[in-house]
Amino acid sequence: MKLKWIAAAIVAAASTQASAQQAQMAAGLGISTVGPQIQLSYRQSTELGFRGFFAGGVSQKSSQTEDGVTYDVSGNLGGIGLLMDYYPMNSGLRLSGGIFSSNTDVKIKSTISAATDIGGTSYSSGTIDGTVKFARQISPMVTVGYDWTVGTNWTIGAEVGAILNNGFSASATAGGGISQADLDREMANVESNLNKNKFFPYVSLMASYRF
Repeated sequence: MKLKWIAAAIVAAASTQASAQQAQMAAGLGISTVGPQIQLSYRQSTELGFRGFFAGGVSQKSSQTEDGVTYDVSGNLGGIGLLMDYYPMNSGLRLSGGIFSSNTDVKIKSTISAATDIGGTSYSSGTIDGTVKFARQISPMVTVGYDWTVGTNWTIGAEVGAILNNGFSASATAGGGISQADLDREMANVESNLNKNKFFPYVSLMASYRF
């Protein structure tokens, strides 16, 4: 009987030690569709983990035509994500869900110098100054990913999913003789073109160090 109690105590101690060994922190750097990322993660057990990341910080510029109007586009995507990870098969496969708080700030500008239809009215001059943002500042987020172990302490993780941002919102101020009412109609058309999908695709590649 005494041996049984000793054996049970050894098994319990081993289980506690194994659980403690499973719990570990990791820090990572990577790239994603919302910009460069810094990530901290905590693996609580073989099945459950938690992650937080910050993405963005890189400004981009481009020229884009929407509904016949050419805009100079500048700004950056980015935000903060908080995710809970579930590892269903005690492997690198993970199913994740959480929230993404967007600080996306994209500015659009256009100077009209030739006949251009804006909100149903033709203008040959004028200015447009506006912004485009996620329709939801805080959005649900779902992903599927896989972590590959490299050596003793490193992992490489790849992830795909979606930020359910409900599309984008666009607003602008008219200048140089353009009617604000016409421009508001034009912005509604821009939103319609941008919002064919009510989500923003999320793809990331991350290298992490466990400690």
